This record gives sequence, C-alpha cells and structure tokens, in this order.
Amino acid sequence: MKKGFLILMIGFFTSIQWAMGSLSLAISSFPQSLKNPFFATDSNSQNIHRLVHISLTDIDENMRFSCRLCKGYVEKTLGNEHRITFHLKKGIKFWDGSEVQAKDVENSWKYFREEKHIKSIFRFAFSKITSLKVIDPYTVELVYSKYSPDNISDLTLFKIIKIKNFGKKKFEPKDIIGAGPYLFSESTDLSFKLSPAHNSKLPSLEFKTVKDETTLSLKLMNKEVDLSLIEFSPRKLKWFRKNLKKLGLKIWEKESSNYKYIGLNHENKHLRELNVRKALSYLLPRKDLLKYKLGNSAILSKGMFSPAFSAYDFPGLVDFYNPQESRKLLEEAGYVKGKVGYYEKKGELLHLKWRISNNKQTVELAKTIKDYFEKFGIKVSLVVNEWGTYYRAFKKGNYDLTLGQWIGFTGPDFFHSLFYSTSLPPRGRNRGRYNNEKMDKLIDSAKGELDPEKRKLLFGKVQALANTDYTYINLWHPKVLWVGRSCLEKVKIFPNGSFYPLLKIRDHCAREN
Repeated sequence: MKKGFLILMIGFFTSIQWAMGSLSLAISSFPQSLKNPFFATDSNSQNIHRLVHISLTDIDENMRFSCRLCKGYVEKTLGNEHRITFHLKKGIKFWDGSEVQAKDVENSWKYFREEKHIKSIFRFAFSKITSLKVIDPYTVELVYSKYSPDNISDLTLFKIIKIKNFGKKKFEPKDIIGAGPYLFSESTDLSFKLSPAHNSKLPSLEFKTVKDETTLSLKLMNKEVDLSLIEFSPRKLKWFRKNLKKLGLKIWEKESSNYKYIGLNHENKHLRELNVRKALSYLLPRKDLLKYKLGNSAILSKGMFSPAFSAYDFPGLVDFYNPQESRKLLEEAGYVKGKVGYYEKKGELLHLKWRISNNKQTVELAKTIKDYFEKFGIKVSLVVNEWGTYYRAFKKGNYDLTLGQWIGFTGPDFFHSLFYSTSLPPRGRNRGRYNNEKMDKLIDSAKGELDPEKRKLLFGKVQALANTDYTYINLWHPKVLWVGRSCLEKVKIFPNGSFYPLLKIRDHCAREN
C-alpha cells in the first residue's frame, strides 16, 4: 500500500514538474518595447505581445486572418462605410480574473487613439475607425469611413487591454493589464520571463538575448537554451545538420513569408532607367548565392509573395545569371564601357552607392554581389553603417542600393504602403521613392474592390507590374529555422516567425535530465 502510494506521488510530482516547467528560449535582440504594446514595432516586441495580449484577429499558420478574441466576424458596406461586426468569445479573462467584453474593446480603441498621455505610434491606423459601437456585452461593431483590405490586417496590432487608474495618474506600462495566456514576470538587461496567466499546464518562458552564434551554439549544446529562435549563419547551420544526433538537437524549418530584396532608389538618374534595373538583376548568381552563401536555407523569389501565401499564388519568374542580357540592356540604354572598364553614359560613370548595415552576413553577401557588379563593369561604393545610422539614411532615401528584408508582410494590402507614389516616409514605406501613375491606379482599384476574387486579380496585376517594373530586385524568401533540443515535441512553425507555436510545444526535456 505504501509502495503504491509512493509510486503514485512520484508520478504526480513528475507530471507537475513537466506541466509547470520552464522553457529557455534564445532571441537575437531584446524587444525594443517589451511591456508597452503602443510602441511595439520590431518583430520581437510584436511577437512577445502576441503572448501577453489578445487581439481581435491575427495571422494563422496559412497566412490567413483568423479570430483570436472573436469567434466570428461579418463585413458589410453601407455607401462608402466599411463595417466589421465581431462576435466575441466568452470566458476570455484578463490577468486580474475579470472577463473580456465588448466595452473593453471600446476602451482599448480609445487608448490606441489617445493623444495626451499615450500617443501610440499606431494611433494613425486606428483613427481610421470613425466609431466603435458596443451592440451587447459580446458584440462590437467597428465602423470605417471607407473600405480597405488593410482595415482587417491593422487589427493584429490592436491589443485588448485595461489600464489601472487611467487618467488619474501618469500612464506607465506597468499599469497595463493584458488578457493573453502569459504575463510578465521578471526581467534584466538581457533576459526576461513570462509566466502563465491562468493555464497551469503552460510552461514558464525565459527569453535570453544572445548576439553571438558561437555563444548560442555552446548554450544549446550545454542545455542552457532549449530552443533558439535566432537565424544561424549557413556555415553554422551546416555544422548543426551534420551533428544533430550527437548533440541531441533538432532543426525545425518552414518557408517564411519574409521577403529579401535589393532596394533601389528610383530618384537616382541611372536607376530611373528600367534597363539599368533589369541589368542589375541579371547579374545576380542567385543559385550559387543560395547554395554557397545561404546553405539552401531560402527559396528564390518570384515576387513579394512566398509559397507560404497559399491564397496568393501570383505567377512570376526568377531572373537567372545572364551577363550577356545585362550587356544588351545597358547598350540599348546608351551605356558604353569607358577606358577604365566601367560603363558610362555621355561621359558620366555608372556609379552606385550601396548602403548596408554592419550585420556580418549582410556585409559578406553585399561584398560578393558587389564583386559581380564591378567585374561586369558597374562601379559600386559600399557604405557600411551601424544599424541606427543605416536605418535613418535608409528612410531618408540616402542610398542608391540597399539590401533589405520585409518581415511581417501580411498580404497584398501592404502594396499601398510600399509602392504608392505618396506613401513616403514617415507615414508610408515607399523608401525607394517609386512613382508610377499606372501603379497608383491599380492599387486604388484593388483597395476599393469589395469582391474578394476580383480584388485578388487586381492585386495580381499590382504584383506583376512590381516585377516587370523592377520596383525591387527580387532575391529570396528565407526559411524560418528554429534549432532546439530533440526532446521538444509539437513544434509547428508559422511562416511569419510568430511565437504562437510556443503555446503548443510540449517539453519532455525534464524527463531526460
């Protein structure tokens, strides 16, 4: 009897240890806005806020919008107005135990639009909601002045929260009460912890900032880190693949929604010419770069949409290495090779300033591509800056070429911000100063089309024009790669690198220690 009871108790405490365990996770940088969802613009901040807060909708593993707080929603238009009625789930609770209801959605909308105490960076997006109507405790209607497909996509950033004593004291992020599965625990300069808010079966999550991949590799091998959410260099990834079994590690990978490209400043006198932009594209040895520089950890891009977007399989072609075609294009545009071996036009050298950040992999890749350009006859000056300096110059358009990546790309509604002629920084992301009246008209037509199938066709034409006009030079879609201990189970990666899969992971590592 005693022996049986002892075995039962051991089993009980083992299960408690497993259920109440802790996962150690590595990230590349500390979230810039850890406890303040009103300013969460970087990917790590947004992903953490997905765990500690809840939104009406978000992106699922198929890159489609799905309900989180809602159990369903209905869209309709009345004249120019766009109305979205959300039916909320019952039983979703804030950290303090109170239930989330429609009035909390209304209050949260007011917080995000508030101009005096908070001044959220997202207040412009949510000001497009002209009114918010509470129909009943579990039904709320959002009213927009006009229809736009990004009305839904913007709501992924709309976190439903409460703020203690708002208006009675100075606003502080610590006064925010969320309704997500996790809440903030302790933090240091390089790490922070999240604890389960209500579900005791969820493990605690400890996030550690690790900037050096050699250090990260050692932490994985020494079991100081259970799972790395950091992008490894191709060289290190190749080594891991050869030694996974010996190290007790596993690699999970999935094609991502991210898009890697060479950005072009369309105000540059040379890059204004389509033939020059096309010539640069044909000088890229994409297959070799993919194999030798990236270790096949990406897929070549036919446009902004990766195969992860199953709903937007827009056709496109990859420009493969063809210096003969580049030569033909430049000659047609009036360029000839000068005495020093570089192309020029009317005595003016085709000389481009390529500005990049000082990220090691970025520098190595840019130098390799620069060599191909210069051997062909295009003069390139590489300007390497630390991130802050680079980003400020990038937004101002102080570059000819840049190596960029769009992370968090959610769908075709993004095109307006990227390619519309008036979507210039700081309100838009048209940092290449692209200006094409035909593109503007296409985007206007697509954004105003209510029929989903017709809208998809129009956005397909937008993508096709972006390709043929070489708004960017397409490179590839990096894969999302997580490296962790093989004892972890149910690791299912989202294409956008979301941290939602952490809610489903089952940690059996404690049993192996």
